[in-house]
Amino acid sequence: MRQVCLIFILGFLIGCNEDFDKQKTIGFVNDEVAFLDMERINADSLGFIFELQSPSDFRFLSVIESDLICGSMDVGDCHGWHSAYPRRQGMKLWYRISGEVLSPDPKEIREGNPFVLTKAERILSCAVDYQIVPGEIAINEKVWKMIGFVDNDDQIYSHPACESNNMWIRFSDVLLDDYPFNLPGGKRVDITTGDYLFSLSGRAISYSVNQNSNKIILKYLSSPYFIPGFRNYVMHDGPRTLQTKQKSDSLLRLLSTDTLDYILENNILKLRNPKSKVNAMFVAD
Repeated sequence: MRQVCLIFILGFLIGCNEDFDKQKTIGFVNDEVAFLDMERINADSLGFIFELQSPSDFRFLSVIESDLICGSMDVGDCHGWHSAYPRRQGMKLWYRISGEVLSPDPKEIREGNPFVLTKAERILSCAVDYQIVPGEIAINEKVWKMIGFVDNDDQIYSHPACESNNMWIRFSDVLLDDYPFNLPGGKRVDITTGDYLFSLSGRAISYSVNQNSNKIILKYLSSPYFIPGFRNYVMHDGPRTLQTKQKSDSLLRLLSTDTLDYILENNILKLRNPKSKVNAMFVAD
């Protein structure tokens, strides 16, 4: 009887070791930048997956436990928020992560290697890569991509949010003569803030440039085509981050005036609101 028990225990331990070996550690990730996304596990449950920005031995990492991502939020609500988030190109959430990479579990179907997450730190803002190109350039009909908000010494103190770092302004050549009370010869200003809730609420911005005084005259116009109760200019629905909202609000504060001061040097445009004291720098994209 004793011999049978020993054989049973030995067999149990061997089985446990086999399961453990299937999930053995095969690598480590230390303080790497990665994009967060969602995946479906075994076709019936959701999970988080990271894509390393600079992949080496690994590229996709399937998170086993989501506590460091969800925090105190209920897991179901957390999955729901991230599932609805508009994860288009340039709209992914950025993290700096560390953890332990495991070998695949044959009982689970995952897109990446199972990953024991030990650090998940949101990267809230990202610098915009740009180069100064010498030469004269016109303000109109250029997409001016935001580099960041600057102080009076043109030092950047706030970069765009990583998940919505394609904020831009275009002073178009589209005349707004059919809008009531337009500026003489006023043209349309196009804006992208990265915030899906941003809406001009049935209004358009008209502009004209006074090159002699380096000023841009702005005027908000009511659209004759606006239907009350409908949200105009909203491209998609989904959650947004606090950082996206804050950057969008600051850009609108910059434009909330009747006169902007501007400096155009090479392919760099600096806009200054003399009332709100909000200043920003842009590069011709």
